[in-house]
Amino acid sequence: MKKRAVLFVVLLMSLSVFSQKTHRVMGWKISRDIPQNEIKLNLGTSIFGSFPEISYERILNTDISVGASAGIALEPDNYPVQFALMPYFRWFFGGSAENLQKYGAGFFIETNGGLFSLDTEELDYTNGAYVSRTENSLGAGLGLALGWKYLTRNNWVGEFYFGAGRDFVNDGAYPRMGITIGKRF
Repeated sequence: MKKRAVLFVVLLMSLSVFSQKTHRVMGWKISRDIPQNEIKLNLGTSIFGSFPEISYERILNTDISVGASAGIALEPDNYPVQFALMPYFRWFFGGSAENLQKYGAGFFIETNGGLFSLDTEELDYTNGAYVSRTENSLGAGLGLALGWKYLTRNNWVGEFYFGAGRDFVNDGAYPRMGITIGKRF
């Protein structure tokens, strides 16, 4: 056990000794001095829909990022979606490595996936009367969105986006929209 621990420490030390300020990932040159992570809160769904949604995004290149959003309903009786998890991929237009204010910001196209829990209300005709029953189902789908991200000099982020996706499980659709604020670090 001690040999494995020593080997692990030596491996970590060797990685830190040979680290550089820039490195290449799949041919992309990325600097470690530029903040590449973002945490955001969707104000649109949090204030108006009582469905707080938090997002994490990682900037991979001047014009590409990946992330995931997660939300949960605070008032389950008033909101049809109980929880949602949406990974996404964004392609930015107009990004520049020289201008840090445009690095991973500006107009973007987003492709997303959705995994969510829905409460659907169905009417059954039983014994000459309609009976309402609520059924919880799991949905999954793919979608597209368009948006704009603004980055300040202090690395505060503001964005808005809108789009929709197709729910392949329940043969329906889901919205993808928001007004978010956050911090890049």
